[in-house]
Amino acid sequence: MKKSLSVLVATAMVSSMFASVAFAADDELTTQQKLEELIAAGIFDKDGTGNGYELDAHMTREQLAKILAKLKKLEEVSGTSYTDVAANRWSAGFIQAVSKVVPPLMDGVADGVFDPAGDVTLEQLATVAVRALNLQVKSDAEVEGEVSDWAKGYVATALENGLIGEKDDYTEPAIRSDLVETTYTAREILAEQEVPEKVSVKEAKAVGVKSVEVTLDKEVDTDKAEFTLKKGTQTITLDTAATKWSDDKKTATLKLKDVKISEGEYTVTLGGIDAAEIATASASFKAENEKVTKLEFVNSSEKIAKSKSVTIKLKASNQYGENATISAGNYTAYVAGETKSLKRNEDTGLLELQVNTVDKPSGGEYQSELDVLPVNVFLTNSNISVQRTFKIGTEPYVTKIELGNVKYPNEKSALSSQGEIAEIPITRYDQYGDVISYSSSYDSNFLNRLKFDAIITPYSFDSLSLVDKDIIDQDHYDKVKVKLDKNVEKTGEYNIQVFVGAASATAKLNVQSTKVATKVDFGTFNGVLAEGDKDKYIPIIAYDAEGNQLSAQEIVDNAKANRFSISISGADYDGDDNGNAAIVATGEHKGKIRLKEIKASQHGVVYINIGIYTANVNDHKSQSFPVQEARKPAAIVVDGSKPAQKAMAGATTTVKFYVKDQHDEKLSSTIAKYVNDYKVRITVTGTTYATFNGGTTITLDGNGQAEFNASEFGDKFNSKELKLTALNPGTAKIKVELIQTSNNNSVLSTAESSMQVLPDNTELTYSVNAIGDLFAALDSSLTPASDKELTPGADWAFDSKLAREVKVSAKDKSGDTVALPSGLILSAAPSDQTVARSVYEGNTWKVIGNKAGTTNVNVVYKKLDGNNGDATVTVNTKSDLVKAAKITSDATGEITVVGGVGDKKAFHADVGNFKVTDNYGIEYSGDNIYKYFNFLGVAYSASDIVGSGSVSISNDGTITVNGTVEEFVLKAITGTGLTATTLVKVN
Repeated sequence: MKKSLSVLVATAMVSSMFASVAFAADDELTTQQKLEELIAAGIFDKDGTGNGYELDAHMTREQLAKILAKLKKLEEVSGTSYTDVAANRWSAGFIQAVSKVVPPLMDGVADGVFDPAGDVTLEQLATVAVRALNLQVKSDAEVEGEVSDWAKGYVATALENGLIGEKDDYTEPAIRSDLVETTYTAREILAEQEVPEKVSVKEAKAVGVKSVEVTLDKEVDTDKAEFTLKKGTQTITLDTAATKWSDDKKTATLKLKDVKISEGEYTVTLGGIDAAEIATASASFKAENEKVTKLEFVNSSEKIAKSKSVTIKLKASNQYGENATISAGNYTAYVAGETKSLKRNEDTGLLELQVNTVDKPSGGEYQSELDVLPVNVFLTNSNISVQRTFKIGTEPYVTKIELGNVKYPNEKSALSSQGEIAEIPITRYDQYGDVISYSSSYDSNFLNRLKFDAIITPYSFDSLSLVDKDIIDQDHYDKVKVKLDKNVEKTGEYNIQVFVGAASATAKLNVQSTKVATKVDFGTFNGVLAEGDKDKYIPIIAYDAEGNQLSAQEIVDNAKANRFSISISGADYDGDDNGNAAIVATGEHKGKIRLKEIKASQHGVVYINIGIYTANVNDHKSQSFPVQEARKPAAIVVDGSKPAQKAMAGATTTVKFYVKDQHDEKLSSTIAKYVNDYKVRITVTGTTYATFNGGTTITLDGNGQAEFNASEFGDKFNSKELKLTALNPGTAKIKVELIQTSNNNSVLSTAESSMQVLPDNTELTYSVNAIGDLFAALDSSLTPASDKELTPGADWAFDSKLAREVKVSAKDKSGDTVALPSGLILSAAPSDQTVARSVYEGNTWKVIGNKAGTTNVNVVYKKLDGNNGDATVTVNTKSDLVKAAKITSDATGEITVVGGVGDKKAFHADVGNFKVTDNYGIEYSGDNIYKYFNFLGVAYSASDIVGSGSVSISNDGTITVNGTVEEFVLKAITGTGLTATTLVKVN
């Protein structure tokens, strides 16, 4: 057995004489802590010689040789080169290793003599450390303190690099704490020297049924680094949000999302960072199917209670030391000669066996403290089994309870709004340490003994109360519910001491104050109230007792608590709860008063009174809002950017018009009072045709005209873009007129747009537009499979949002941009198809990224004079993962029942007009948000539901409503944490 170093004991030092080396500044490691790290790294041994704490003892040359060999990762060398070192001496292999390495790290003290037990001086320690690190020796250095001439350069170099501390005499023997300090510093320097220029995947291995550990040889930017996992050619989906990185950013633990590790070969590939920074991107490993290696009972006692339902728990361990995930159906249990089935508790991962220890299978009852219950559990078709004979004890009673972590609603950290309920898990244990789980077979007397009560301190008056404490059933047995009955004015922490019989436990409950309104006023309303208007919103302002202005949500919270008193004349409003229901609870207009419909006539007023009337507060404000003439069409306006003024035949220009009313606002879709008095006429001249956005052709009469009545202004005119397509040279023109039919069809307002259509022989200067950065879509396992199909078909890469169209533009001699018809691109060929590939449909070409890099795209296009032109553009493909950078939505939306069974009514969530823009500037909407879920990660939720029902939304945007729901807030959240909401009304 080899002798080890007494300096290498891993026990904390207790002697005060070592205080100078054992304790350092608060932000530094002590010598003992450094020693423990070196032990963990395998450089020092964990066992000492048994001689005690000898960090102040001299070190020997053979001890230094061993540590030096371990530090430099040198293998022991057999034999000996020294007369005083026997080949079987414990240190011989290490002395040979440091002597034979080129250049040598240690020499003999004389020819053939090593002096293994001799002391090592500080200057010798410095010399060896400098050699080990291959540092440049300072030849002309001066050192304060006693030092040999030959060692001055080494000592100066060691001091400069922090390998030794300053001493008065470097010729004295070094002590073992010096060896620890020097070795620790040398190890850090070696680690810096060994950092490779490029990162490589060193190793990958399965460390759990759903866990893979990947080791890199260099730290990486963990915000950018990503991994793909494949089994053969099959891509395995990872739960990227669950990836865990080590502190040194060199080891990542990946979590599989949908499947378990199974037998076969897996490959892990590093990506997300610049390919030029990666030396070796992949590593493979062979995995095996999960198997149970051990089965054991975890009940704390071999005695179990006499009860209709007792839970016997077992732990099945797999080869990774985890709770095995193999289905409980693979186990068989024999209990007193009867076959029983087990179930797996998904929360704890344990197997559970429910047994009746009251009734014998053969008849009669078990006798407490006399009868036994033999239990034999085994994994079917294996040799894994466990047996235990339990003794039947007395009837169970609660001796201990445990309370789990408090669960607040909506992932909050406190109760903050009236009516919110916090849940605290409660677990009851019997006299044998086993959990008393709920069973419907318990009689009422026994159930009563399991009920809990609680004391809330400090005393909460009427703010906090227990919910359902007298109810014990499957849904209420294992949780304590505490309700916030009333908003509190002061944030605080409450103790909830829960009792079951003589057992008790305490949990801490956080309550967040909600600002209570003590003063109210009207905000600034800049709009117009017109006769017949619907859904108009009046802002209000509220303050608490300290003069702090309340947020919109806090105003809503006060309204829910019926804090305000609101009365309104001249308009319909929600008058429930003393008018508090008129305050909008969600969406764009949260915290404002909603006027459902203006009933007052022109020149009348809407009168609003709002107040706070309590024992301590008496504050109110009132305001009159004049009612204007009912809205009617007044003008036609061009909306948006100026359309193209010059074009070639076949090109399209887009223009948007809208009707505004006499109050200078965009007209709503329904003009009930004037529906028969106004219309819009569209006149198209020149050899052209016009369409709405969406491709619907406008039906023109023989005069090139089409008309829309006032009821169609909103949904068929104001919200549409008009597209004007020229067929032949000349002037293409679109004119829109607002006409008052009740006044002899008089024209009230006109707006026009036109473009000059140039002849085919017009001399133009062509250029191919720049192509934005591409994502390496074809190389990514997250890209939808249809986007990787390069052969034309029902779904293929041409339709990918990740592809970019190649376009050509032109200018005339005057430098004016000329709109061109589509389909001029004849080909677009990347010079390096490992970087990007091209796809086409007709004469429309797109490029899609393959792998990270830069390539040229050679484009050939058709000129309008019949000749061809060509150009080369550069395209960059990046491996930066596509992710959501922005999300927007409309403030409000509507859905209408389209079908269903019973109370279930299905919709599709195009409502809200959600749009997501990624980090490449690409916008996604509708079905594409779900198609690219792997990248964008958009999920939906419903909240603030009005009505008696519930709403659920799947990731693909399908909404299911149960019961009667009037409205709710639809929230979309991206994988990057961005959110957008819309208030949805259900028709």
